[in-house]
Amino acid sequence: MPYVNLKLVGKISRAQKEQIVKEFTATLERVANKPKDHTYVVIDEIAGENWGVGDHLLG
Repeated sequence: MPYVNLKLVGKISRAQKEQIVKEFTATLERVANKPKDHTYVVIDEIAGENWGVGDHLLG
């Protein structure tokens, strides 16, 4: 059972999320022979104020 957890700063549209899920799932099916109905994709949208790089926050 593949589990993909994508974390990104900010928000993306539902259409973008659907495309990401389709492409991640298709890649795992094609490359790793994992059935798409066993693949889980979680998208975490994180506010920039909750994500730091180096010594500063992104938001």
